[in-house]
Amino acid sequence: MATTMANLPLELAHFNNFKQYIPGYADMCEKTIKTLEALGMIEVSTAFEQAISNIGKIKVISEDSADFADGSDAKYTSVRESNLTRPSPRYSSEVSGLRNKTGTLRVQCYERKQKKFYYFKIPSEAYEHCRGTKNATLEIPFEYDGTPRRIPRYETVKQNWWNYEVSSFEEMAT
Repeated sequence: MATTMANLPLELAHFNNFKQYIPGYADMCEKTIKTLEALGMIEVSTAFEQAISNIGKIKVISEDSADFADGSDAKYTSVRESNLTRPSPRYSSEVSGLRNKTGTLRVQCYERKQKKFYYFKIPSEAYEHCRGTKNATLEIPFEYDGTPRRIPRYETVKQNWWNYEVSSFEEMAT
């Protein structure tokens, strides 16, 4: 899928956060990479999988149910404001496309107000209730100032995704 120019800054934020982990990156021409970035010609999701594979030493298989041979899947997401389904707006990060996923989710989350990245390793049993939903998504909540909402606002929350936060890209990838 092509990157829209409106989404390009978010895509590049993700790419620039992990590009040093891409195999052979240190030997690549920086000018060429910058040109490809500006044109939206870098497939960030594929590069993300390769970076995880390189650090985690797991083979990329790119199947419908999993991205990696260990059954896990790579997801990157950005926090955004949404009020489509609720009377009051929310500030959260949506992890989508879970319907056919069967293993651990390796998630990189970018919060744009504070320009910070968060990492998660979410086991399949934690999100299995999401796979049967209409949109097959999960939402990682944030406060409107960009800080993580680590304590759920409502008692009815089925899963606190912050319980699966890890400290770094490296920890997420291994």
